Amino acid sequence: MTSESSAGRLRRAASSVVLTRRGVGFLIAGLASFVAAPMLSLPALLYVTGLLIGLVLFSAVFVFVGHSRVRIERSFAPQVVPPGQMSRSTVRITNLSVLPCLEARWSDDLPHGISGDASGILPALGGSHGTDSRVSFSYALQGLRRGRHPIGPLRVNVLDPFGLVFRRHKFGSPEMLTVLPKRVDLRPIAPRGTSEDGATRPAPQHVGLGEDDVIARSYLPGDAMKRLHWKATAHRGELMVRQEEQQLTPRAAVVLDCDPTSQGTAKDRQGQWEFSSVFEWCVVATASITAHLVKAGYVVVLQSNGTGIDRFIADGQDTLEDAMVDLAVIDPEEHDNDRHVAPERAVFMVLGRLSVERAQHWAQVMATSRAVLALVTSNTSPEARGILEDARWRVVTYGPKDDIGELWSEFDGARAHAAG
Repeated sequence: MTSESSAGRLRRAASSVVLTRRGVGFLIAGLASFVAAPMLSLPALLYVTGLLIGLVLFSAVFVFVGHSRVRIERSFAPQVVPPGQMSRSTVRITNLSVLPCLEARWSDDLPHGISGDASGILPALGGSHGTDSRVSFSYALQGLRRGRHPIGPLRVNVLDPFGLVFRRHKFGSPEMLTVLPKRVDLRPIAPRGTSEDGATRPAPQHVGLGEDDVIARSYLPGDAMKRLHWKATAHRGELMVRQEEQQLTPRAAVVLDCDPTSQGTAKDRQGQWEFSSVFEWCVVATASITAHLVKAGYVVVLQSNGTGIDRFIADGQDTLEDAMVDLAVIDPEEHDNDRHVAPERAVFMVLGRLSVERAQHWAQVMATSRAVLALVTSNTSPEARGILEDARWRVVTYGPKDDIGELWSEFDGARAHAAG
């Protein structure tokens, strides 16, 4: 097996050696002089044949041996970038061979979702015993699409001194650059839930999404006048003072439904998930809502329907960046893990196109949550939406081209309550 693998490597190395146009011309001229020598009775042409073909063979051996032992080190600064932001890729090359390496052309393999000018000239390197055996260069990369993207391997085309032959090298293994999902800034709101009588009104204990957690109580002797709550005083007809509620940190959950049927995607022949504009919209919405809640001071539980994401974002626990990295690489999940989803008093559900069965599933899973606010696609059937509304969910529909910031405002219970 070892001999077979060695033979395979040798064949691959030999196939990487390519003649240039000049090299092809030298071979043709050498063969022509070989044929012409006896026909013209000019034995000296055989020396020309030997010289031309010998140069081609020498060049082939030169590029075959040169650059054969090179170490590649690659790093990114930063390693994780938001979409549209730049990262700098630095490549360090060390010649491990005692033979020097001539100037060569390099290029990096860049996947879809990453852009950059990943090509250039590699300067000559001295042998491993010299001080000039190392070189480094860097170039800028821009993340365009969320995901963990492989950068590399490094391709090096080595040309011989006569320009007759070049060899295609691949050095190093790909390194991963992570691009986070896009996030949209959301304005503060007071999310609304549904009361037992079916009326839609601001959800209790969630006003912290738009202001400090403040409640009003009756005035007591000794209370400072600067703490008077004038709006509550006018409403109640008696002096009311502000009382800040600091004993409890507000909590909320954000759940992303990664069910492939709901998200309108399936695996292709290569086993990769097909692109879904609905799923990408859901990831952006989930990232935006999660970041907004954390910024508002909430402890946030971020989960998916399966096991792809399970984060508890709080001091001393998971960080927001941990959650964003999970969302950067999340794929559709074919299997649910109902026990995994932890119901909270306030839950934001980011869903796709729901069937009646899927709507019944989620209504049952989240039955113990006090206020559920859900985003579902506009082509979800009225029957499925009715199941969620019967479970006293607040449902807002969307399309993959809709602005999450505008739809988010529809969850504003304070505004809806005032309008009512």
